[in-house]
Amino acid sequence: MLKCGIDIGGTNIKIGFFENDKKVDSIVFKTPKEHDRIISTIVDVIKRKYNPKNILGYTVAIPGVVLNDVVVFAPNTDIFGLNFKEELGRQLNNQNIIVENDANLQAMAEARATKLYDLILISIGTGLGGGIIIDGKLLNKNGFAGEIGHIKVHFGANSRMCGCGKLGCSEAYVSCKAIVKEYNEVNHTSINSKELFDLARAKDKLAIKCINDCARYLAITIATVVATTGIKEVHIAGGLSNAGEAFLRRVRYFYPKYCVRNMEDVKIKQAYLQYEAGTHAAKYLIGEE
Repeated sequence: MLKCGIDIGGTNIKIGFFENDKKVDSIVFKTPKEHDRIISTIVDVIKRKYNPKNILGYTVAIPGVVLNDVVVFAPNTDIFGLNFKEELGRQLNNQNIIVENDANLQAMAEARATKLYDLILISIGTGLGGGIIIDGKLLNKNGFAGEIGHIKVHFGANSRMCGCGKLGCSEAYVSCKAIVKEYNEVNHTSINSKELFDLARAKDKLAIKCINDCARYLAITIATVVATTGIKEVHIAGGLSNAGEAFLRRVRYFYPKYCVRNMEDVKIKQAYLQYEAGTHAAKYLIGEE
């Protein structure tokens, strides 16, 4: 039997299929802009590839807050109010479906994959999400635990507006979209985060500044979560994690400047599952108690 992991992003939807704990297939397609087409498109894509009768269960990674299986907060994509478990269950005739905030789901999968009982998973993509594992269990009070993208890191009249409608959130400074904001505004360009790192390697001063600013705000965010939880293992996942050590070295440089005393030795590293954690959750979580 197959296991299916669905990762809904603000830009793309990724679907991975697993059999005997090995990835056998994957699909990536643009996230539909129309609210009413998102679930139906996912179902159509799955049915074109496989018979739903041959799929044991599904995980669905949501870029927002999920409460009682309903999306109650989603600043970067139009999925507010959707009940993925109910609708996918009905259309695919399967009730073995886990629907969870994407970073929470990634944290659960990362913890299983690395056999860690205490972990902070930070996912940097279109937005900034977090999942917190304590004593092997997901911290998830009222659906909002781990929403680290909305920790305030900047104050004042010139603070950036976040997609949530508030000023100064970490997500407004740490994401694939945010890291290029200053560069594009100053130079009237529309480069992406990969191109920004290419420019930084070519010694472009503004590109280096943008990356350093993003790393510093991420370090502030990590220091805040570490001071709150006491967890010393921080894994970075999502699209921006592909920048690898070049970016993480900057984060590690800034982190001791902001962390609570005696927590300087926190491990900050690239996630084991990297950007695939959203789909790989099915491999680790479907069929588990």
